[in-house]
Amino acid sequence: MTTLSEHAQAHSRALLEHAYQRYCGLRLIEQRPGFCQCSLRVTEAIDNLSHTLHGGVIYSMLDVVSMLATLPLLGPDEYALTSSFNSMMLSATPLGTEVLFEATVLRGGRNLIFTQCQAWKLKPGGERTQVASAQLSKLRMRHDWRANAPVR
Repeated sequence: MTTLSEHAQAHSRALLEHAYQRYCGLRLIEQRPGFCQCSLRVTEAIDNLSHTLHGGVIYSMLDVVSMLATLPLLGPDEYALTSSFNSMMLSATPLGTEVLFEATVLRGGRNLIFTQCQAWKLKPGGERTQVASAQLSKLRMRHDWRANAPVR
């Protein structure tokens, strides 16, 4: 098991404890440099009028899990912001279904980090069906955390 840096642990914890992620019920399963796996259960709080997982929740969780895969690759004076997001919705996810999100960093460059993230609905027997896919790029930024302001 890989130990994450203090910086990655602190920012990952802050991201997971953000009010929106807690409201959606996002839970961390595994995180290591370049990879993250999280899950949530579709509840009435995050469904739509069709009683399936709201698309906005899927989009935002694809972004969050992608960031959790990215954070361990950043230095203590860096942060990253999503600069592009391309996605496909493949299937509806009914109320009560467990959804697994998996993100992988495809390439980490000096200025851009490219990630891929998928969402899967899980069936009781362990079978999974893909419900969404996204490719994201993140802009690597220097950040002075003591001043809580971007460094130019």
